[in-house]
Amino acid sequence: MKKSSALVVGALFLMGASTIVHAGTYNLYLPYFTWDNNFNSGAISWSSSTGSYPQWTASFNFSSNSLYGYPASIRGWHYGWNPTGDTLFPKQISATHTIPAAFSYASGGSNMAGDFTYDMFLRNDSQTSTPELEVMIWAGNNSYPIGTPLATGAITENGVTYDLWGGDNSAAGYYVYTFLPQRSSVPASLPTGGSANVDIMHFFNVLNGREYFSTAMYLDVVEAGCEIVRGDGWVSTTWFSVDAE
Repeated sequence: MKKSSALVVGALFLMGASTIVHAGTYNLYLPYFTWDNNFNSGAISWSSSTGSYPQWTASFNFSSNSLYGYPASIRGWHYGWNPTGDTLFPKQISATHTIPAAFSYASGGSNMAGDFTYDMFLRNDSQTSTPELEVMIWAGNNSYPIGTPLATGAITENGVTYDLWGGDNSAAGYYVYTFLPQRSSVPASLPTGGSANVDIMHFFNVLNGREYFSTAMYLDVVEAGCEIVRGDGWVSTTWFSVDAE
């Protein structure tokens, strides 16, 4: 695959953990919550549904490539923040057998770039709040993640084959593994709709034995959203659910 430097997104929070604030708009859909996670105050218009399940839409107009935000539906603890009171996470990987997750999404507009993705943060100590590893499972996208390819055809899940990428997010202070849907070329734009129904535990099993991952680590959160990179349009999460046993 040819790596397009203009569309390399990298992992979330490239400015580093010290700049992260838990502010902005969020709504509760117990045990989930949705969050605008807007890196550019006022530049992304965000609204969340009034129904019983986590659904939101973000509208924007950015002509140049950057990482402008990651609006998401969330279960767990984001850097020590969880407004729901849900106690499923943190959960130690070694004590977990399955993490079924369902995520559907939609978009519309022109010149759209970015990626719909699951995002997971892990740490070695269940009592700390700072991530020590990030794992992403990308769905529909037309960009590439931080780092370099580590394995081709690392896993096939629900009919989709993923390559594994890895790299250091030095600004945030941790390593990032990204599972990227395998393809021969970069799509011209974000898909107008799609879904990614996976067992996240299967992806963690693939990482077992790699340098930065350990089954002794704790999974702190599962998020499903869109890294907004460019475009005049909107993105939406239309469904999200996750559990762990």
